[in-house]
Amino acid sequence: MFDLKPLSHLDLGILGGTARTAYGEIQNVNSNLIDWKAVDGQPGNYIKVLALDPARHRVDFLFKQDPHAEFARHNHVCTAVALTLEGIWGYREGEELMFPGTFSYEPSGSVHTPYASGTGMVVYASFQGTGPVMLETLDDDGNITGELTLDFFAQYYDAPALQPA
Repeated sequence: MFDLKPLSHLDLGILGGTARTAYGEIQNVNSNLIDWKAVDGQPGNYIKVLALDPARHRVDFLFKQDPHAEFARHNHVCTAVALTLEGIWGYREGEELMFPGTFSYEPSGSVHTPYASGTGMVVYASFQGTGPVMLETLDDDGNITGELTLDFFAQYYDAPALQPA
């Protein structure tokens, strides 16, 4: 994801060769050392969960879509923010396209169907809720067909080894 070759002459410390570290509640993640994981039931969609904080109802992650992939139409039960890092993507319900550097704010109650253009896309996203449910997936009539909870994200998360405080 990020090219560390220009820094190869520096001692990057423990994160240079370790994916995750934690000291107390502070977590540091080298996302280059975390593998993309395919999202169950969503072909062409991948995730790297960076941080998961059930006590604060929060998850931070990288999200990637293959060219022309789509994620299920859904309603946000949480507030979401996303920063586009690579590619071009949009919402089926809108006309604008997001590109690298675009910041998106999606308040609770937002309903949309994200899709990638022919380039695919990668975003950093953060979901912050008031309970364990982050998203409700919807059918074409707006009926709830499923929920994405913090437990959903936990299956893609490898917790860091805790360091003594």
